[in-house]
Amino acid sequence: MSGLPDLHVNAAGLCCSLGYHLDAAVCALRANMDHFRESAFYSQGGDPVQVASLPEKVYGAQRLQRWVEHAVQDCLSTIADPAALFDERRSAVVILVADAQRPSSEGDDPAEAVRAALERLAARYGVDAPAPAAYVIRHGRAGLVAGLRQARAALDAGKAQVLLVGVDSLLNAADINFYLQEERLFVPGNTDGFVPGEAAAALVLGATPAPTGGIRIAGLGSANERGTLDGSVPNRSEGLTAAIREACAEAQVAPGHLQFRLSDQNGEHFYTRDATNAITRVMAGTRQPAFLTLADKLGDIGAATGPAMLAWLSRDLHHPQRRPGHAGLLHLANDAGLRNAVVVHAPKE
Repeated sequence: MSGLPDLHVNAAGLCCSLGYHLDAAVCALRANMDHFRESAFYSQGGDPVQVASLPEKVYGAQRLQRWVEHAVQDCLSTIADPAALFDERRSAVVILVADAQRPSSEGDDPAEAVRAALERLAARYGVDAPAPAAYVIRHGRAGLVAGLRQARAALDAGKAQVLLVGVDSLLNAADINFYLQEERLFVPGNTDGFVPGEAAAALVLGATPAPTGGIRIAGLGSANERGTLDGSVPNRSEGLTAAIREACAEAQVAPGHLQFRLSDQNGEHFYTRDATNAITRVMAGTRQPAFLTLADKLGDIGAATGPAMLAWLSRDLHHPQRRPGHAGLLHLANDAGLRNAVVVHAPKE
C-alpha cells in the first residue's frame, strides 16, 4: 500500500460501437471484433473514411447524452442504492471530455450532455435532491489520472462514492477535416493513422471494494513529454517513462512484476514508438508484459478511453481464465504532451 486512499472500481458501464452495454461490448472484445464501417465523411482522394460508430440517427449533444445514459444505467443496474449516486451529500461526479485544442471543442460542451443525462436518470429514479458537484477534466485521452486524483480527493473529503464519466466523439466535420488535413486518419494511402470513434464510459469508484469485489487502482502517475508530433522536438519518451515510474512507486510494485499493459495507442506510429521506448526503458532486464489495446476494436474514442479501459478490466480481471494477470499497467497520452500511467490489481479471491 502507498498510504494514499485506495480506489476501487465498484461498478462500470460502457456504450460504444460494439454495443450499448458493457456486457455486450466485453463479449465482442473477447472475440477480437470491431465495428468499423464506411461513413459519410470522405478523404481528399474521395474514399469514405472508416469510423467506429453505432447506427443512430441522433447527432450532436443529444447523441452524446444518449451514450452517457446507457453507460451510467449500466452502473446503476449493479449497485445496491442507485439513488445515492445522484445525492450531493453522498456522491460526486467527475467528467472527462476532449481537450480544449480539439477543433470540435468550440461546439456543444460534452460536459453539459453528461449533466443532462444525469438529470434524466435522477428523475427516472425519483431523486429530488441537489445534484452532486461535478468536476470537469479537459485533457482528452490523457485525462484519466487527473480524474482519478479528483475522485480520490472527493472520497478523502467524505463522499461515499464518485461517478467518473468519460465521453467523446470524433465523428464530426470539424475533427474529421482537421485530422484529414494533418494526414492522421487511417485512409487508403495512409497506414500511419487512426480510426475515429465515439463512446461513453462510466465508473463508480469507492474507497472500499464492493461485496462482489472491485479492481483496485493502486498507483497513479503523470508527466509531460517535450517531444512533439511534428518532430520539431525529438520524442525521447521521457514523459511516459516518468509517469510509469511514478505510478509504480505509488503502488509499491516493481515494473518487472506487472503482467500486462493496456495501451491507448491508436495506430499512429508516433504513439507506438513513444510507448515502446518507455516500456523498454522501464522494463529493462525483465520480461515484457502482455500487450493489450482497445483502439483496434473501438477506434480512437478520445476522453472515453481511460474509463473504457477500466470498465473492460472490471469484467475480465474477475475471471481467472480470462484475465491477463493480477497486476497491470494502463498508459495513455494526448497530443499536448500529457502522459498518464495507472497501476491496477485484480480483486482478491
